[in-house]
Amino acid sequence: MPHRKDTPGIPFRPDAEDLTAIAEDVAEMGAIQKRLLDNHSGLRVPDRVAHQYQIAGGKVLFRVDTELPSSLEGVGLFRPGAEYTGIGRISTGLGTPHLETNPDFLGAMLAFQTERGERVDFLGINDPAAPTDDHREFMAVLHATGESAGAEIPLIGDWGEYDAGNLAAEQKAFGKALLARMGLKTPGMLAHLVRQSLRTFRSSTAWQTYWTGIVEAGGTLGKFTLLPARNENVAPRFRPGERHLTEEWGKRQKAGDIEFFLYWIPWLNEEKTPTARLTEPWAEGHKRRVGSMVFPRTDPDSDEAMAWATLASEMGANPGNWVRDAQNSIAHPATEFETARQLAYQRSQEGRGALDPQRYRSVFESGTIGPDLMRELNRRRDEKERLGHISSAP
Repeated sequence: MPHRKDTPGIPFRPDAEDLTAIAEDVAEMGAIQKRLLDNHSGLRVPDRVAHQYQIAGGKVLFRVDTELPSSLEGVGLFRPGAEYTGIGRISTGLGTPHLETNPDFLGAMLAFQTERGERVDFLGINDPAAPTDDHREFMAVLHATGESAGAEIPLIGDWGEYDAGNLAAEQKAFGKALLARMGLKTPGMLAHLVRQSLRTFRSSTAWQTYWTGIVEAGGTLGKFTLLPARNENVAPRFRPGERHLTEEWGKRQKAGDIEFFLYWIPWLNEEKTPTARLTEPWAEGHKRRVGSMVFPRTDPDSDEAMAWATLASEMGANPGNWVRDAQNSIAHPATEFETARQLAYQRSQEGRGALDPQRYRSVFESGTIGPDLMRELNRRRDEKERLGHISSAP
């Protein structure tokens, strides 16, 4: 039985029947996770179904602006002038390790905790539109990613500056698997995905703009966008190197802070800020700055920085980690798509044994990693290195 669709401008309120149906829609997550592991030689343990490969991870600082839109003020983190310590992560979009020169999304995760102990995650990609219009289509994309993982042309190596042969093999397998699921919708969907992923292919840095999905704050729907404090993203140099984004971020963070400005884009109407046509970007002329987020200067090769990067890799994130009103009285995300993502992320984290959130709650409060957590992070990192599991640049 079809469940209720989103109503333009009105937050989605799923009932038990809705949640059961959506859970069935994303039930394939575990199977996709296994298929990725079986198909790709760089995976030795179950890992994320999307955003598996980490470009950067570490401590992040959030300062809220002193003047806020009325819908945000007093909701969750948004207390004028408040400051928080959190955990941030920048990643590629696929669920497998691959060259950073390949076309793909980039993703951003910035996790914080309110003074009342409520978890809040900002999750975004480096394109203003979603990959698909609904979560069933997105599951088809994830399925095709699993089917195409590790596709190779014989005698072509796994790693090289561009590795065009294996990329072509994966894209062919991806298109075939997507066609089997989506039929006549496939060409249009492929064209949209290619256009989005070329943004990363043409980038020299991961310090660029990221957009979240649709969230709810104070009864208003909206999106957030993270803008770099300076726009220094240019076309990559000729043969930039297979790990050029990781290397560039490391050099940049070693030299100074990496700062983003946070903006709120409230819903206007279905024409300018569509909630049903998720593959269309929102108008942004009315956005308002509401804070800044900083990855502070550090030496990425230091023991402390490596521990923070491991924490960012081993923890989970979820669109459901959000405060939607001042009382935190609303349990589920504001759209059907985000509700499906909430359930899908839970399945993915269960399948890969993500770090229990209780193990790192104190990090948000103290801004430090205690000895017990440090030992667990070292154990997890050492075990994956021993197995040859690839989740970031060596």
